[in-house]
Amino acid sequence: MLRSLLLTLAIFLLSTGIASTILLQIDPSGEGKLLIYVALLCSVFFGVGALFTLIFFFGSELFSHQKLGTRHFLVAIRRGVLAGSFGLILAILQLFRLVGFFEVLLLATFLVLIEYVILSAKIG
Repeated sequence: MLRSLLLTLAIFLLSTGIASTILLQIDPSGEGKLLIYVALLCSVFFGVGALFTLIFFFGSELFSHQKLGTRHFLVAIRRGVLAGSFGLILAILQLFRLVGFFEVLLLATFLVLIEYVILSAKIG
């Protein structure tokens, strides 16, 4: 469990470092701009996903007042991936100048409905 948390924290720190390096040091209009955009979007996905995985796991641990196990961490990972997808899609929409309040609201609603369907599915 501790290894998973440390790996998630390492992914967050690495993604944040890559994104800040790209934004502050590299010219995105220069050579290899497609590679730069792909690296930035991947780092946004992994960074936001890892951050929200940690937030969801420690938030649920805080509200439940007990130590949670691997099953709860897997739920936090799933929610983190959905949050990372939200950040990635917003970054792509912003890249093409298509993001607006209505699009953000629709995307958030869609991802919340996906989480609701996953939670309501009976396994077994």
